[in-house]
Amino acid sequence: MEHNTSGFRLRLNLFDGIVLIAALAVGAFLIWNRLKPAAPIPAVPTTQDTVRYTVRFQRWAPGTSSLIAEGDQIADNIKNYEIGHVVAVETAPARMQVLDHENHRYVWAEAENFEDVLVTIQSPCVTSDESITVGGGYQVRVGAMAYLKGEGYLGSGPIVALEQGVQQ
Repeated sequence: MEHNTSGFRLRLNLFDGIVLIAALAVGAFLIWNRLKPAAPIPAVPTTQDTVRYTVRFQRWAPGTSSLIAEGDQIADNIKNYEIGHVVAVETAPARMQVLDHENHRYVWAEAENFEDVLVTIQSPCVTSDESITVGGGYQVRVGAMAYLKGEGYLGSGPIVALEQGVQQ
């Protein structure tokens, strides 16, 4: 005689059990993650202010600083943010770091036939605990590289000075 069992019988080996437990754990985590309340987003306090910052356009040919005039509108060359207007232009000897082979260190030296142009820009800004933002999204930080354009010229260089809360 034959045994005829028609009932459902589940036979799992060790690997099948581990996969089943892992799948149940992932499912439980996804359900818990979907049902938990959203964390409140802390409000970042912001204020409207005015900022004045200086960008050092590096290694320009002598005399080309005359292209920049006070009152010029300056924009970011990458994302086209309008980031302020020029309030001052100065020239300085171009400096660069060169290797001193005798002392095995880098020293500052003047680059012949070049000048650096220090352009001071003023703009309204939004200030928060984390950043100073001008032009709707351009973050200003000392040491950051700026790629800027004005009417008839392009320049790049680090932001070397920052003054917050200046009068217009």
